[in-house]
Amino acid sequence: MKIAITSGKGGVGKTFIATCLADVLTEKQQISFIDCDVEAPNAHLFLKPDRIECQPQYQSCVESMDPQKCDLCGKCAKACYFNAIVVGKKTAMTFPELCRWCGSCQIVCPNDAIRIGQRKIGDLYSGRVGRIDLSWAELQTGAGGMTVTLIEKLKKSETNQLTVYDSPPGTSCPVVHTVRDADYVVLVTDPTRFGLHDLKLSVRMCRSMDIQPVVIINRTEIGNIAELRNWCSRQGLNIIGSLPDSRDIAECYSSGKLATRQMPDIRKIFSSIADRLFSLPGDVSKTNVDKTEASVFLSEPIDPSVTEQTAPAQNPVEIAVVSGKGGSGKTSLSACFAQLAKTTVVDCDVDAADLHLLFEPKVLECQDFVGGRKMRIDPQACVSCGLCFNVCRFNAVRKMDNGSYVVIEDNCEGCGACMQACPADAVITEPSTDGRWYFSMIRTGKMSHATLSPGRENSGKLVTLIRKNAAAGSSSCNSRTPVVLDGAPGTGCPVIASIGGTKFAVLVTEPTVSGMHDLQRIYELTKHFGIPTGIVINKTDINLKVSQSIEEFAKETNVPVLGKLPYTSLFTDAQQQAQTLLEYAGDTHIAEQIRTIWKTIIENINERDIAYENCNTSRTG
Repeated sequence: MKIAITSGKGGVGKTFIATCLADVLTEKQQISFIDCDVEAPNAHLFLKPDRIECQPQYQSCVESMDPQKCDLCGKCAKACYFNAIVVGKKTAMTFPELCRWCGSCQIVCPNDAIRIGQRKIGDLYSGRVGRIDLSWAELQTGAGGMTVTLIEKLKKSETNQLTVYDSPPGTSCPVVHTVRDADYVVLVTDPTRFGLHDLKLSVRMCRSMDIQPVVIINRTEIGNIAELRNWCSRQGLNIIGSLPDSRDIAECYSSGKLATRQMPDIRKIFSSIADRLFSLPGDVSKTNVDKTEASVFLSEPIDPSVTEQTAPAQNPVEIAVVSGKGGSGKTSLSACFAQLAKTTVVDCDVDAADLHLLFEPKVLECQDFVGGRKMRIDPQACVSCGLCFNVCRFNAVRKMDNGSYVVIEDNCEGCGACMQACPADAVITEPSTDGRWYFSMIRTGKMSHATLSPGRENSGKLVTLIRKNAAAGSSSCNSRTPVVLDGAPGTGCPVIASIGGTKFAVLVTEPTVSGMHDLQRIYELTKHFGIPTGIVINKTDINLKVSQSIEEFAKETNVPVLGKLPYTSLFTDAQQQAQTLLEYAGDTHIAEQIRTIWKTIIENINERDIAYENCNTSRTG
């Protein structure tokens, strides 16, 4: 049996529930626990395995061109869908970090000039604790395009009949590759506006795969539990368990302890959830389900008067708010910054966008996002030679019983190797509509945002697009007016697209063992790209010891702590009213702290700009 635990977004307790459920499942038998969130894995921090083994993971890539063989014909660059090769008049350049190792360049090169190398994409770890065989992986910093590849390598490590997958957050390609072969998919949610919205995204993803998931509700006392239960009932979703909102659980989690080992009442709840899972019918995952709940956001513009935007005069001052993983308060803080900036905000979490829930945008313009391409084999033209099957390195071509071949869209990377190899021109390429982007008015200014279709992988391209839209939409503003970017979670492609070229990155963390781990991961990414960075510690008083560790980390890395916010329900209360905290509780001490943090960020950027200008002036002189 394979059980996948997922959620539309981080912060609802997915890893908490996955690890506690695994703990009680060991009462039945030995299990495999696979942490598929390779961008920010955390399960090992709670399960604490011993005898940990590490295996570096490498991927073949285009390393260079043989100058003795390359005649600069440019066929390789034309065939490379991932832009890993550039051929000029005098030389050919390769970018191994962009290569997906599809082989198209080798197929078209007439002189066998392609030199193959290896690049590290991450590390795969394994260990054991009691009756749990634990495996997890960490994506190499900057290797965003290799998330799915690393997940597939990781899933090969399962050794027992009972397996628990801890999924990445969201609904994009990495999540689909995690849950698609599970017997049961468990969606974790909470009764907040964000929780219900993200649950809808996850249900839409599951139903696009003909999966009927089940639901666990965490923190039942917050938000509107009746609305959540009613929606689940209308959708025919089985709620197999619920957990209370408890500071004791939060403090236990912050210390890296399993609540099922510290709190007998919580263990009873999880034992009951495990029993319900095992009592579900065997075919619950694959079934005929209602797919009518397809849209979770507006599909048409409200005001079509604005149809196109002008290019910005210069690059705006962009401030990215990131966290390494969801649940730290990143979006709530981004909303406050957007209110203070009174300009354009960009929701870069296109995989599970939530910021619009606070601002209720009025759409000025929206268009389909054509981010990639898909391949199709024409059965009339196909000669069944099998070359497409042989060259495809992503298992996207399947041989049918009648000898013909078809492309499996969920596996296809759009690389075109099959098209290059086909002698009958039977492979047809078509543009892929991967989502929809919006440019809207909100009460504090403008908003650039988007929704990625379930299972799609081009989130980095979509983030880049909506950042460009925001820059164009901000062209009438003062060039020093900042644009706030609510970054995507993790450390992969959408996060790299969120922070690349920004003026400043705000790292939002919380004093938990997972928060500390995620902070280190996202700092490595901002350091890799040379982006000035500051830290905000949210819920600082929930674990003072870990808070102190974060401050020590900040001191060691010479990263300023911009501010420390207390544990409070005000963010959630404001969220339920579709307001920022500054709107909901603007006269409170925490609101004043947020204003001070924003002022410190702007001062930091201005000081850096002045120092840069002085340096250039002295060089010129």
